[in-house]
Amino acid sequence: MDLKEIIQQSSEKTKQHREYLLNHGFNARLDDGDIEGYDLVLRKPDGDEQSLSPISAALFVTDLPTYRQLALDDLDTSRNEILNVESFPTNNRAYDRLLNVVKNNATVIPFVGAGFSVAANCPSWSNYIVKQAVRAGLDKSGVESRLEEGEHEQVMDEVIEELSIELFQRDFRSEFEGGYIAPALSPSVELIGLFDGCSITTNFDRVLEQCHAEKIPFDEKVVGKDDTGRFLKAIYRGEKYLLKLHGNIDDPRDRILTLAEYDCGYGARSIDNSQPIPRTLSKIFGSYTMLFLGCSLIADRYLKVLKSVYDAEPTFMPEHFAIIPAPDDADEQMTRDRFLAGHGITPIWFSDGDWSRPGDILKLLKAER
Repeated sequence: MDLKEIIQQSSEKTKQHREYLLNHGFNARLDDGDIEGYDLVLRKPDGDEQSLSPISAALFVTDLPTYRQLALDDLDTSRNEILNVESFPTNNRAYDRLLNVVKNNATVIPFVGAGFSVAANCPSWSNYIVKQAVRAGLDKSGVESRLEEGEHEQVMDEVIEELSIELFQRDFRSEFEGGYIAPALSPSVELIGLFDGCSITTNFDRVLEQCHAEKIPFDEKVVGKDDTGRFLKAIYRGEKYLLKLHGNIDDPRDRILTLAEYDCGYGARSIDNSQPIPRTLSKIFGSYTMLFLGCSLIADRYLKVLKSVYDAEPTFMPEHFAIIPAPDDADEQMTRDRFLAGHGITPIWFSDGDWSRPGDILKLLKAER
């Protein structure tokens, strides 16, 4: 055997080993007996029999075609369960379109909202606003209704006016920072190894950064008001930058939190494309596929930018996706679906409150890409 053949065989063995490791979920189910009817037995010359363990490794080595077919069947079953196609029949095709984008190595930019920090022990942003509003003396039910209508900016302004920005900042750090925050529990960890380019977040917490810091840190963090074009250049170059769209809670120069700060960053009466945030977002939305994760997508100011891009050239805008909780009411879900479609967003639904589901969907993408 010549050196070329030795190298080729070594490469094939490495690929097969990687294939086995990537199927760790299926391997575990097969080894634990969750996939019934399969057992590998070593029959000795004297008639004694001995079960081979783990079954997955033995089957992989002795009968690779059968192993692969079982893995495919298991993946198909798991896919239907993860996507919950019984409750959300449109999920299959929406997921397939996203998977096709990923498989074709198109640039996908995760856009991460506060929902992805809840599993890390951060309060949800809406619940936190309600809590602070009650402290400020506002009516709880009234605030909840206003938030459902998308009045986050106005409510936040009233809360800060009553409490003061200093008190709000101090208590934010108490709730969103500290040893009890566990970034490893966030679905954001599943982005690592799946989307290792640039990401965007509206979050003031640091869960996303900390998730990546343990494995593949961001090369640089940029705020939305940055007017150098560094983030766009990083996308072009395939670098790993994080755009903190609304800055940091403790830096009023770049922060977008109060109504006045939103007007300054996006424009007061309408979107002002001369400002860095709308200008940057317009170029990104019109050029790259976005995957919205943990975002409410109700009345966020960046949605107005997306809407303006979509309305201008809907035919040429790349398809955007969102893994998003579905309203319980069917009519309300249809209303939400129409709203998202009007912004060029295809939803992959999950049941409201089931925040383990987005991470499972991202794991599925990793397995099938």
